[in-house]
Parts: sequence; structure tokens; C-alpha cells
Amino acid sequence: MISSQNKIKRIKIGQKKVVLIFEDGDKLEIKPNVYTEYNFYEGKILTNKDIKDIKRRNDNETYVSYALKLCSQRSYSRKQIEDKLLKKGALGSQIDEVIELLNKYQLIDEDSLVKEYLDYADYKHFGYKRIIEELKAKGISTNKLDKIKYDEIRDIKQAKALIKPYENKYAKYNYFETKKHISDALLRMGYSYDVINVALETMSPINEKKEKELLKLDYLKAKKKYENKYGPYETIDKINQYLMSKGYRYSDIKNLKE
Repeated sequence: MISSQNKIKRIKIGQKKVVLIFEDGDKLEIKPNVYTEYNFYEGKILTNKDIKDIKRRNDNETYVSYALKLCSQRSYSRKQIEDKLLKKGALGSQIDEVIELLNKYQLIDEDSLVKEYLDYADYKHFGYKRIIEELKAKGISTNKLDKIKYDEIRDIKQAKALIKPYENKYAKYNYFETKKHISDALLRMGYSYDVINVALETMSPINEKKEKELLKLDYLKAKKKYENKYGPYETIDKINQYLMSKGYRYSDIKNLKE
């Protein structure tokens, strides 16, 4: 057992560990990163409290190193670091100590995180609602979120930029379905209904030839599906309901059947 007054006789420094050798022959192995945090020198006397603190810090080194590696890659919020440490197996007290150490060296910079995310959101064309939701999920405080003001002009510009790519993505659908898919996609991207309605005005006009070709294909599909299940009149009614639900105009449906 190490005594209450422990004088360091010798320090052996290796690549993977540092060994403190005391006057009474006791030894204490610590990790290199822990060694650099304390002012160890031969002849220094450590109290029992010092030893306890050093051991606790040594046990936490795995989590400290992990957190430092995360912070060296990009900015993280406190909540993100806590969640990752918890997933890695750290206890609550260990997480608190790691967070305290990161704060000490100002490594948790949520302002930088917000700035980086806003740049990323512009690149990905996210709307205001999604930006706020994702930053909230990252653990950003309400005070910082309140500083991000809604810019409708920005959202409209970003939403309009997505219309053409979405038109290409949903090109296999008729005009009504394409518009519905684009509207749903813009909702997922975090845009309000007002912004979406403005953006949808920039859609390409309806392609009448394509619309009639798709109508014919869907008509034949519905005819095949219903004609062997129902009588003539009910089949016609079922086909009409199916085509109307897909957004085709009644006049086009009527002309096709005629």
C-alpha cells in the first residue's frame, strides 16, 4: 500500500507507459498522456489524494483519448461527445471528467459546430425547419438556436434549386404524381408549405404527349386488374377512380376511352 507521503525516486518513461518508482519500492504505472498533464519529477511527494486523482485520470485515459481524437476531426457539441462516450462504455462520472477536461482546453466549441453545420446545410439545400431540428438533435442550446433567424428568401432560393433535380428524379411519373413527390421531398428537406408552393411554380409545364402516354399505360394496367373481377359498369367506375387518384384530368380520361 502506498503511504500518505510518497516520494518519487525514479521515473521510467516508455512508449506505452510511464512508471513512477517510489522510495519505498512501490510503483505506479500511468499512460504517457496522463504523465504529460502532471508536473512529475524525481523527489516530488504525492499525497494519497494525488495518487487517487492520478489513478482515476489514468482509468479515464481511454475515453479522454477517444474524445480528443473526435475533437481533432471536427467540432462536436457536449451532447454528441457524451452520447459517444456512453456508447463506448464510459460511466457517468467518467463522462463528466472527460467533458470537464475538454472544456478546460476549450475543445468543445458549439459556435464553430453551428457555423460548420450551416455551411453544410446550404450545400445540401436544407430548409430552416430541418436545420433547427438537426441542430437541436445535436444538443445545441435553445439560446444558440434562437440566434438563427428564419430567412424566407434564402429558403425559397434553396427550394427552387431543388426543383429541376427532383423533376429528373421523378420523371417516370405523371405531372400530378411528380408534383406530389417533389412536394413531399421538399417537406422532408425542411421547407414550409408556403415556400414549397412558391418553388413548385418553377416546375416545367405539363408535357401533354408524355401525359397521354402514361395515361394509356395506366389505363391498360387498371383495365387488366379490374375487368376480370367486376362487371362492365363497375369495371369502368373502378378504372375511373384509379386514374383520377393518380391525378389525371377527367377530360383526358374520357377522351382516351372514347
